[in-house]
Amino acid sequence: MKTKKTLCVCAFLVFLSGFLFAAEYVDGRIRLVINENTGRFSLYFMTDIAREQYEPFFSSEDPRTSFLVLMANDRVYRMGESSAFRTRLAGTPSNPALTFESSFLTVTEEFTFIRTADSSLTNGVRITVSIANRGEQQVQAGLRFLIDTSLGEASANHFSTEQRQISSETRIDSHATDTHWISKNDTLALMGGIQGNNITRPDEVIFGNWKRLNDTPWKYNYVAGRNFNLLPYSIGDSAVCYYFEPAAIQKGGIRLVSMVLASEDENGFLGGDNTPVDISRLIRESAESEPDLDNMIRTDLVSLRDLLKRIDEYIASGEIPDDELAAIVLVLNKFKAKYGIK
Repeated sequence: MKTKKTLCVCAFLVFLSGFLFAAEYVDGRIRLVINENTGRFSLYFMTDIAREQYEPFFSSEDPRTSFLVLMANDRVYRMGESSAFRTRLAGTPSNPALTFESSFLTVTEEFTFIRTADSSLTNGVRITVSIANRGEQQVQAGLRFLIDTSLGEASANHFSTEQRQISSETRIDSHATDTHWISKNDTLALMGGIQGNNITRPDEVIFGNWKRLNDTPWKYNYVAGRNFNLLPYSIGDSAVCYYFEPAAIQKGGIRLVSMVLASEDENGFLGGDNTPVDISRLIRESAESEPDLDNMIRTDLVSLRDLLKRIDEYIASGEIPDDELAAIVLVLNKFKAKYGIK
């Protein structure tokens, strides 16, 4: 039994009250829930399109087990918990964000919905974290992002990349050729980018026991091949942690880090031309060409154009997978309901 999954009544009440401050955003097959009170987010994928049924990518018992950590001038701050930073919801419905503000730094965690090359609908998010230096002196600042997913914990290999199977503690450094990792169960697979276009390559990615990673303020004591157990607290409890080591940010300067998470795609985060395909890029192109249209209508127009292109491709091929047909029907029904089309 995992310690993190045996919450006491008091902790549960705090967790429950946090939902009062949660905002929900839905795009395509992704549901993003951002909690202003805890400074955390949850990510869900629509596994059953016909029933609009979602399953969580992250640990569902307590989304607080995944979090962002800031290292600034050798001091560690866990975002959403540090009293030095005030947390607030920011951004827009299409680009929601969490902002963490202190007297000398502003950390913004912005979310953009994306679609990988083989998906008809939005199937992931890009997370862009900016660190803005509001102080009078240079700051050395880095980030650590812990992702707690239990999808692969029933398998011998909790994670995999295109280069390796991961069944024990593993470190992928900045010289490795792995482009992404995958963790999956029988119905759902989460994919995380390591390198590629629009992805900031981390200094290292650690796969290890969740409690060990959770209890480590910053630098992890990595032991190659160590299992995912920490007796007697947690058994087979794995997680993945990204490290972006501290770098100098000048007065008035900003450091940007971009990460991507999505459902599994056989091409990873790359399209046929080695470029990620995402709705946000298409929306910006449409906005430049048709500036007089209302934002909402313009966004819907781009989505419909993209959908028609996909339909044309399936007509040309002469076949369409059942899940793709269901996705197309779902999108069309939503547009009909939205604009009162019978």
